[in-house]
Amino acid sequence: MKFLCLKENLEKALVLAERFTGKNVTLPILGNVLLETEENVLFVTATNLEYAVRIKVQGKMSEGGKVSIPAKVVSSLVQSIRSEKIELEEKQGNLFIKTDTRDARINGVQADDFPLLPKIKKTAGFSLDFFSLANGLAKVLPAVSLSEFKQELNGVLFKISGNFLHLVATDTFRLAEITLELEEKPQNSGVSFILPHRIAQELTRLSVKSELSVFLGDNQALFETENIKIISRLIEGNFPEYSGIIPKNFEITCFINKNELVEAVRASSIFVSKLQEVKINLNEQVFEIASSNPEVGEYKNKLGAQASGKGVSLSFNFRYLLDGLSSLEEEEIFLGLNSENAPTLIRNKNNSSFKYVLMPIRVN
Repeated sequence: MKFLCLKENLEKALVLAERFTGKNVTLPILGNVLLETEENVLFVTATNLEYAVRIKVQGKMSEGGKVSIPAKVVSSLVQSIRSEKIELEEKQGNLFIKTDTRDARINGVQADDFPLLPKIKKTAGFSLDFFSLANGLAKVLPAVSLSEFKQELNGVLFKISGNFLHLVATDTFRLAEITLELEEKPQNSGVSFILPHRIAQELTRLSVKSELSVFLGDNQALFETENIKIISRLIEGNFPEYSGIIPKNFEITCFINKNELVEAVRASSIFVSKLQEVKINLNEQVFEIASSNPEVGEYKNKLGAQASGKGVSLSFNFRYLLDGLSSLEEEEIFLGLNSENAPTLIRNKNNSSFKYVLMPIRVN
């Protein structure tokens, strides 16, 4: 193998691949990446057997071949290089890296021992703009449960309905849903699956400006762009029926400036107790944020808002409240509130594609 490429492109591929490696005493090769060349393309592959990534790096190939080397070593070395171009060459199972001023050898292992990536039997699939998916995932990810007690809540639900894709996450304290419109209606409408939090998070970190194709098969999903393939196992189990949790009717509705509310909640958080609660007192005349802590003091902040309905007072975890507010994009937002024990709906004033449902804290 002999290959010449831009350092910047190789670095991006190696940094991404390293995050897909695994630490395994019985299979140390899972800490490696596989580099293989084919027709002026270098393929960088990594896997921990639960998920995997394969990245294309364009360049100039002089000789074909492959080599398996420790991911952390090669990634750290390439990041330290300042040269614009890098030459890679495999000799006797080792990788030689050359630039204008540097020469390095990284000891490799038998490349044929590197695990084969699974071939997915594509039983269903759909396509959409990658940015739309990454942006949607970023909005719902804060609501994913990190507890090990309910595995089905440890990821994001992908649910196809007609030509719409619903992304949903909940930790039982809050629920986030965003609806994305697909350009074409999938043949397998009604398909749903739960993607692990780790892979959903990796998708939000990619900087890709192209269409994304998603394929399903054998409890696995393939996310494929022009230059990147990500394969992930799916979470087994049934995601809870969530539509009934989203409130449709409200005792009081309110339109308020998002930035002013965010600033008020952040200021109020300085005075929260161990429950981390801020209290909202709301009626047609007053929107008040309040908090108190016997050891610190108390705080109140009145805001201008357009409200209708009877008055209500509710307490929320300020972090959960800020997570929902931070995912909204419009200057003015909508809050739909009910009793002190009923869920509250938060969304943009005009665009209702993203919904954030937050349960109040029961404070005695």
